[in-house]
Amino acid sequence: MKDFISKHSVRLAALLAALIPLLVAQWPGIPWEALVPVVAAVLGLGEVAQRHEDTKTAEALFELPPAD
Repeated sequence: MKDFISKHSVRLAALLAALIPLLVAQWPGIPWEALVPVVAAVLGLGEVAQRHEDTKTAEALFELPPAD
């Protein structure tokens, strides 16, 4: 499961971000004060996922310099 989350972290973050408007549309009586921490958490999750993907990209592009 951890490997799946590592491979698809950005997709999972996007899925969670897409669910918030759907939940608000389904239950319009949700107070906005309750949604603020959820939105902040999803934004933080997106930032973590982005940094994880950047790290994977940097590791994939890393090359050792030629020895003299």
